Amino acid sequence: MTLYEELYFDIKFSGPKTELKKFISFLKSGELEDFFEFTTDYISYDDRFNEVDAADETYFIMSNDDYGIEIDEFDVDEFLEILCRAAKNLDIEGQVYDIDDEEYSFRSDAGNSYYVNAKLVSKFNEDEDKEEESEEDEEE
Repeated sequence: MTLYEELYFDIKFSGPKTELKKFISFLKSGELEDFFEFTTDYISYDDRFNEVDAADETYFIMSNDDYGIEIDEFDVDEFLEILCRAAKNLDIEGQVYDIDDEEYSFRSDAGNSYYVNAKLVSKFNEDEDKEEESEEDEEE
């Protein structure tokens, strides 16, 4: 998928605090400069982030909801491949979209360096739930 004109994102990263800090270092290192200029203003930490122990689960959200990033075109797949590979030890869930509301929702579970289309996962889960319900009805 390709997005145009203005880029927006809202992505939640969850996992052990040590892994989150490693990933934040990756973000600050400039590895995403081919896509957009990263700033720490995009990060909103969990209220307990500083209080939890290094091995405890917490999260942060990377978002630019208020300020679109001017782009010519943005290759979502290329961006997510790099992002998910770098954050493979974290759970990731989010959306990227443009000014025309072309949206791509995705998720990547900890331990995976790939992502899946969240809308397809939701549809699959809904289909599974319906199938289980019909099996239960048949048994009664």
